[in-house]
Amino acid sequence: MKLKSDRVVTRAEQRAITRRALIEATISCLIEDGYAALTTRRVADRAGVAQSTLMHHFGSREALLVEAIGDLALRLAAEALEEIDLVALALPEQRVAVLDQAWRKFTSPEGLAAAQVWIAAWSEPALARLLADLERRIDEIVRSTASTLVPADSADVHSSAFITLAVSLIEGLVMQIPVAGHAAVQARWKAVTPILAQM
Repeated sequence: MKLKSDRVVTRAEQRAITRRALIEATISCLIEDGYAALTTRRVADRAGVAQSTLMHHFGSREALLVEAIGDLALRLAAEALEEIDLVALALPEQRVAVLDQAWRKFTSPEGLAAAQVWIAAWSEPALARLLADLERRIDEIVRSTASTLVPADSADVHSSAFITLAVSLIEGLVMQIPVAGHAAVQARWKAVTPILAQM
């Protein structure tokens, strides 16, 4: 294989390209078809590789899912940090807007795709075990985000707990979407956001 510059691609580069294609194909399948329809064959077809190539790179469907969801979750977290004005949380008149930005990120097609995998972990212990490390990494991102809001000498020791509470509330509401529907859950979010913003 050659790159645009006609330079021959090394094996390591080809491996990285194939892995990236498989991760992106997995994310696309989750977003477009949902977790229940995700198969290694479908992902391999979408990535343009043989199913055996997928298994060579990841070993199992669960390993592929965790890698893809880890990539997606960390990407969403990075985007949120860029887009959400966390400093505005200190301004009462801006809090609802900031919380709504976070809500939109969690309920984006990518956020809902990631949520499906967490829901599946309830009935798939092997997947749950693999997600545990990713969950820790995401928690570290949330904690480090909170620490940027709370200087070491700040008296406001509740900011970190507030961010944890807000994220947990959003995650809980997202879990209700498949049953109650997006519009009903959006209405619930709108009802609780002013209360959350006052905290």
